[in-house]
Amino acid sequence: MENMSDTNTVNDVNDVIQVLIVEPQKRPYVKEIRNDFRAMQDIVGGPIEYVYLSDEVHIYCNEEGKLLGLTGNRRIENGDVLAGTFFICADDGYGGDISLTEEQIAEYTARFQETETFSYREMDSKIFARVMPAYSMEDFLEKMGIVNEDEEDLER
Repeated sequence: MENMSDTNTVNDVNDVIQVLIVEPQKRPYVKEIRNDFRAMQDIVGGPIEYVYLSDEVHIYCNEEGKLLGLTGNRRIENGDVLAGTFFICADDGYGGDISLTEEQIAEYTARFQETETFSYREMDSKIFARVMPAYSMEDFLEKMGIVNEDEEDLER
């Protein structure tokens, strides 16, 4: 029985990682989190996606942050603005998440130290949809700006 409790202790330690959390209008802070999908979703407030910052480090953010109108947080190197809370963790080289090193914590704390404010225009990936009913296939094609090729031929 002692071996089982030792194994559980080891598993529990491996299931916790040290990450850097970055919230809108706040300075980054270090936190230990459970290394599981649901805990990650709880931090970002919904479905998660990741973006690589380097070969060793990536960001987890809310996949629908802009669609949901979450507050713009920080701009990343590709010019995109992340919306809502995100966190940074290290990659083990095999697609797994591991704790950040002290050097990585220092580097990314400095990188995201300054808060940023963004206009609605800067949140350019935000999607707005306007629903327009179509009463026939022709009406639909016309509203979509699609001209029926057969009708073009008849007009010539």
